[in-house]
Amino acid sequence: MFLERVDVVGFRGINRLSLMLEHNNVLIGENAWGKSSLLDALTLLLSPHAALYRFTRNDFWFPPGQAAVRERHLHVILTFRESGPGHHRARRFQGLADAWVKNDDGVARLFYRLEGESAADGTVTTRRSFLDAQGDALPFNDTDALARELIRLHPVLRLRDARFMRRIREGDLPGVPDVEVTARELDFLARELVARPQHLSDAQIRQGLTAMVQLLEHYFSEQGSGEARTRLLRRHSHDEQRSWRYLDVINRMIDTPGGRSHRMILLGLFSTLLQAKGNVRLDRDARPLLLVEDPETRLHPIMLSVAWNLLNLLPLQKITTTNSGELLSMTPMEQVCRLVRESARVAAWRLGPGGMNAEDSRRIAFHIRTNRPSSLFARCWLLVEGETEVWVMNELARQCGYHFEAEGVKVIEFAQSGLKPLIKFARRMGIEWHVLVDGDEAGKKYAATVRSLVNNDAERDHLTALPALDMEHFMYRQGFADVYHRVAQLPDRVPMNMRRIIGKAIHRSSKPDLAIEVALEAGRRGVDAIPPLLRSMFSRVLWLARGRAD
Repeated sequence: MFLERVDVVGFRGINRLSLMLEHNNVLIGENAWGKSSLLDALTLLLSPHAALYRFTRNDFWFPPGQAAVRERHLHVILTFRESGPGHHRARRFQGLADAWVKNDDGVARLFYRLEGESAADGTVTTRRSFLDAQGDALPFNDTDALARELIRLHPVLRLRDARFMRRIREGDLPGVPDVEVTARELDFLARELVARPQHLSDAQIRQGLTAMVQLLEHYFSEQGSGEARTRLLRRHSHDEQRSWRYLDVINRMIDTPGGRSHRMILLGLFSTLLQAKGNVRLDRDARPLLLVEDPETRLHPIMLSVAWNLLNLLPLQKITTTNSGELLSMTPMEQVCRLVRESARVAAWRLGPGGMNAEDSRRIAFHIRTNRPSSLFARCWLLVEGETEVWVMNELARQCGYHFEAEGVKVIEFAQSGLKPLIKFARRMGIEWHVLVDGDEAGKKYAATVRSLVNNDAERDHLTALPALDMEHFMYRQGFADVYHRVAQLPDRVPMNMRRIIGKAIHRSSKPDLAIEVALEAGRRGVDAIPPLLRSMFSRVLWLARGRAD
């Protein structure tokens, strides 16, 4: 069983959101665009503590800056799906047998709805229900008991930055032999990891990791017997055996010579995981949902890679939030989801498992995920033919008073990856886009590609075509001929074909250097020297980007 979908209306920073989930999910989005509110909803509503959560006045959404006009109604619907045909009939799900609903696709799902109503006198009512396929409440005598059973099987553990985690206290981990001593040792190690990691000896780190593995074996298994692993490896369930393979990998890492940095990261990860669990005793049948907030905090990129690979060894469904391009470069695009705040909702954009064909996926993986992962955070892409235009467009836009980085605009060269895959990807991920093409035959083909993807009314929003063979010929005709003569070391009055002059200038320097000379000259002359066509394009691109702003 896993959480397949979350629908939120009117909860905290989310006016409306519908989000499909996979086994691994990495959420990106700007500040105040709903990431934290989503994690708050899951944390509060699926908390493994005894008391079921009741909404408060502060849980209701209000328009930014208008806290006095909060909504009076909110609801959250959590859709759980069986992990395989017939799995909902397994022993561990017997307590939820009457709540499962068979859908048209032959898959059983469970729909758990929570509603909040805020009265005029300030009182708040919380209602829980399980739904049928039509969205109507199923008639149960004790819905709260079913809700507790659901949370018992699918609790949420939220991993935050270690700076905000409370320390493990004695008595938090009852039921393990000598657990008080173990807790004291781990408390000391956790503090030293943050304050003075260089003071920890290799023996202390190994000892701490051994204790962590033992505690994880205890809390994510049958709880109690020292033979838990032996019994578990004899089980026939593939999922349960897979859930423990990562411990064997970890044990090998502990014993690897020279792996001190890896062991320290591993110990920190385990410490955070157990602190997230706190003093709650997880059931033997529990399959926690891990919420991981900004794992890149305070980690060097190399250590982030180690921590991320370790985190992915955990055989649990995960939802991770990040602002790190380094982390995105290690994440398959199918797992990335962009949250974008729109006027009436928070939109969720993702490729999903079957989002693009194999060839397009390969191109995007190399061109964007590996080489330009930060472009996934952009609001709008300005797609240009070559790397020379990347520098020139950023520089000329700056001279016009437009700072692309601050506006969420990323200039991306498309010739190496192909234009169509980039546009398809941008549209699937909710990124606005605009294309600048040359006037030669290749540019005309690129322009035809753009026109095939948009209607006539939208062409001006997405396409600018230079009325010249390329950027060099365009800028030559726009008043910068003297720059090309100077770089080519030709007197201004020497009669020569424009193409030959540009060719000589490129030969004596290079395309990028020539572009820099032109841009610098434009900066000396002022904004009016920048061609109106480019100024108009910059304005259009900024308009597109600001349409994605808060």
